[in-house]
Amino acid sequence: MRTSSRRLLRPLPTILLTALLLTTSNQLPADGLLKAPVDYEESLAERSQEAILIMTSDGVTATEDLILKITVEGDVDHFAWLVPFPNQPEVNPADAALFKELYDYVKKRNETKRRTKSKKFLGGFGAAGGVDVLSREIVGSYDVAVVKEDTAGTLNQWLEKEGYQPIKNGGDVLDFYRNKGYVFACIKVAQAQLEADTPVDLHPLRFTFPTGGRDGIYFPIKLTGLQNMSFGVNLYVFYRAWLNDTRNRFGYMKRGFQLTYRDWDTPQCQPNAGKLWSKPRTDPFLRNMARRIPTVSKLFAELYPEERFYLTNIQAYLFEPAAVRSWPEDLWLFPYYTNQRFIPHDVRPGGPAEGWKDE
Repeated sequence: MRTSSRRLLRPLPTILLTALLLTTSNQLPADGLLKAPVDYEESLAERSQEAILIMTSDGVTATEDLILKITVEGDVDHFAWLVPFPNQPEVNPADAALFKELYDYVKKRNETKRRTKSKKFLGGFGAAGGVDVLSREIVGSYDVAVVKEDTAGTLNQWLEKEGYQPIKNGGDVLDFYRNKGYVFACIKVAQAQLEADTPVDLHPLRFTFPTGGRDGIYFPIKLTGLQNMSFGVNLYVFYRAWLNDTRNRFGYMKRGFQLTYRDWDTPQCQPNAGKLWSKPRTDPFLRNMARRIPTVSKLFAELYPEERFYLTNIQAYLFEPAAVRSWPEDLWLFPYYTNQRFIPHDVRPGGPAEGWKDE
């Protein structure tokens, strides 16, 4: 895959998606929802969002690792953060250095490419009728409960019981997730020490969950349709091959994303083989960048030793919440299948992204 080539790549079973959501004052991120205490009347907003998603598949089942970090601005010391998942996740703390290294790496690559081309909170989670509390644990400084809404309206009742504002005018979106059997990770952020007009970074969390499919990459976005303002999304995707862009109706450009960067093969690289992120000093493409990504390479060495990936950067600059809210399916990305008529497995009847067929 040279820079001037359009060679098609066959999808292979292991996928890693790195998503970085950058927001401005008139943009909101696309992966969840913040809910303030019931007596809080000021603003509470995510000023920036970063996420790393790792998805592996054996060709039959797939598992994702979603690492999220948010920057929050408000004047409150506790709040709840809700994120939907296709299945119950396991939750662990993650290293914030991952995000800085990936940001610096992509920034440097783009520069090189341009030159080449010219109130103290102590409460815990409890059960409520119509809501199943599947798990609850302390993860780092967070109190994390994974819940499933069985009956319409009961998630809001549960949030209010826990001391948080309900999700207003969101019945259609909550129905979407409930009908699909999704769960919510409800993260209580206590003693956050937020101050008005002073953004605060919260330490990352890692969610590990089965996707319920085999070749689709899931990222929660419909819940953002409940926000009031437009938002942008910036995704960094690590995959064994390129992603489907305009190959057919399942390409990410059909979702409003544009390609801004992807790795290529130099004459020193093995064609179409990806890059060895677990051992960057031994990879001809990554060698001169290895010192910039020690935490990233450590992650790959622990999770995916000897496996190779290409990095693709795609962006959507302006999503309107109402448009995203009307999507019949959440955000899914798919491999670049060489057969243009091939329908991704997860879009077929019974797959977790089958709603795509109606779009």
